[in-house]
Amino acid sequence: MSTLSRLAGRLRADRRCLLACQVLCMVSPMLMPCLVPVVRYGDASDYVMMTASMVHDRDLLYDAGDLSRILATRPQGTDYPAGMFLVRDHVRRLHVGGHSSVYSVMAAPFYLVFGFRGFGVLNGLLLGAAIWLVSRGIVGCRLWAWVWAWAGVCFSAAFDYAIWPTAETWLLFLSAAFLWSYRTRRLWLSGALLGMGAASQAPMVMWSVLPLLDLVRGRVRPGDMARVGVAAVVMAAPQLAYNITTTGLLQPAWLDLQSRARFLYYPFAFPGQPGFDRAAHTVAYARFTRPEFLSPGDLVSALVSPRMGLLWFYPLSALAVLRMWRERAGGGALVAAAMVLGAFCTAGQLSSHQVGLRYLNPVYAALLLGFRSFKWDRSERLLLLLGLLLGITFLLFPRANSNEIVALKAVPTALLYR
Repeated sequence: MSTLSRLAGRLRADRRCLLACQVLCMVSPMLMPCLVPVVRYGDASDYVMMTASMVHDRDLLYDAGDLSRILATRPQGTDYPAGMFLVRDHVRRLHVGGHSSVYSVMAAPFYLVFGFRGFGVLNGLLLGAAIWLVSRGIVGCRLWAWVWAWAGVCFSAAFDYAIWPTAETWLLFLSAAFLWSYRTRRLWLSGALLGMGAASQAPMVMWSVLPLLDLVRGRVRPGDMARVGVAAVVMAAPQLAYNITTTGLLQPAWLDLQSRARFLYYPFAFPGQPGFDRAAHTVAYARFTRPEFLSPGDLVSALVSPRMGLLWFYPLSALAVLRMWRERAGGGALVAAAMVLGAFCTAGQLSSHQVGLRYLNPVYAALLLGFRSFKWDRSERLLLLLGLLLGITFLLFPRANSNEIVALKAVPTALLYR
């Protein structure tokens, strides 16, 4: 036995080493989102404005007070509330946010205590929780399970999204929690998480494909499937009820993009100010894809394109897929993940407001949890090394938008981005 093998065996047997690894893996993801400057990326104005309105006004209505407050309190150098969406209800009142409010509700206590920094604190906690869930879902050496979970999350674009005040990290956590709870047959919990995911972003409902496949293959009973479904409906009901009572639609941001009477893009002005009507009616509808826009080429780009592909922005996924194929494990989760990704890609843009492709963030959990053992052959060691070399750029260079990235003086980054 080599010296390295003996050292690895000693570390695995040392409980203090395992405890230190657990603390490092849970705490380290919280550092960057808590320390870097507060930013506005993507749809952050939607989530921040919804949270602020709930905390200060106890509602989601939009008025001059909301605008004055955000202009007075926004961090220096940010452009809140630029890029915000408004929804007009049945009596033509404006409601802040064209997205689900579930993430904003979760962020409310953190915003109340930490202000704008609270979104970073919440995202750091969600990343740490996702790492814990992935490590719990892997059979084998606990030390290696924690290392794999930490490296898989932190050496990927998921680490970058922790500094975004948007729902990407929340969706990663929900996916990891659903897959773990369903695998361990905590059916009521998995159904509740499925419902929260569907209420947060409609395409997350496609995770239901996993229990449906198991039902067809006889792995779960109809009664078990019913428990998952009931819990999902109960958890999704409050958000869906709010959507229906205000706009008559289940998901305004997804289903009403062409209705200029209800769905408004609000970059700068307020009703009554010059330019509001023009701004409210210049929604860049071309930025939102239609189902017929999704093509095989788009799916290939989502996997291998250096601009947005899974293998570049979540580089350890190649190793995970190889192991899942060799062990014939996680096939149902992969099918469900592909359905989730396809649903996202038909509803949103493939190339804006993102590091890589942001819709890969929720499906990535299925790959991490599909890794079952830690016996490495030569090809897997090579994939692991390449993945870590590519992934180190996500640790060193947190980015705003992969389509607007300025070339950095680092060889791995120069290979990835122009």
